[in-house]
Amino acid sequence: MRPICWAALVLLATTAARPAPALPEPPIPPANPPTDETAPVPDRDIRAPVNGSQNGVEVNLQDFRNNRYDQSPGYSPGSQFETNEDKRPIQTPGLTVRVPLQ
Repeated sequence: MRPICWAALVLLATTAARPAPALPEPPIPPANPPTDETAPVPDRDIRAPVNGSQNGVEVNLQDFRNNRYDQSPGYSPGSQFETNEDKRPIQTPGLTVRVPLQ
């Protein structure tokens, strides 16, 4: 073998045989933890913001492409699974109709 190959082999063998890095020490808990404070909890009395007055029927043009989750695990980097719907250059638009109930 060439001397460069031997040097590379020795370099790889010595770097692979190094000891594992030491873990940091965990923090020391306080001697007297606070007992007079309660833990934070979500506000149960919160209300949704009042939306503006919409007294009529609302019709919108919308693209119904459904991207539910990432289906690319297991493929090479930069590629992902495509369904027949994803391969279309233009998606079929649809109408959304909202009728307020009173």
